[in-house]
Amino acid sequence: MLLSSHYSTLLVIHGILRWFVLFAGIGTVIGCLLGIFLNLPFRPAGRILGLIYVSLVDTQFLVGVFLSIASPIVHYFWTNPGSGMKSHDLRFFAVEHTVIMLAALSIAHIGAVRSRRSPLSLKAYKSAALWYAVSLVVIILGIPWWRPLLRH
Repeated sequence: MLLSSHYSTLLVIHGILRWFVLFAGIGTVIGCLLGIFLNLPFRPAGRILGLIYVSLVDTQFLVGVFLSIASPIVHYFWTNPGSGMKSHDLRFFAVEHTVIMLAALSIAHIGAVRSRRSPLSLKAYKSAALWYAVSLVVIILGIPWWRPLLRH
């Protein structure tokens, strides 16, 4: 399979993108909180911050999908689901990580849509801060922190 030959490369890209997503998420939440406390207009600042964060989450998820397709861990799980469910690593990468990150992606998109539809800047910032913070927490909970933090 073509993707399996690029598994290591995808793993490195996915690991690096993790940091971009985390820093963008933290920056976006901080930016939204500053918008609330400083009573700033939501457009363009809040909109741009959200766009960067959601775009990075989308990109990370897409790389993760390709990584999952190429992953020998995920492949083994789906060929042996009974024993795979008993193994923390196999179950985590084949099922839990994917579901958690899909939830985080959905929450980030809800935040983008809800803040964009709000006519008032304060309400838009509050909505964005809440939804983006929740998505960031979900992402943090779904990261396999026991794995190498940077791969090469």
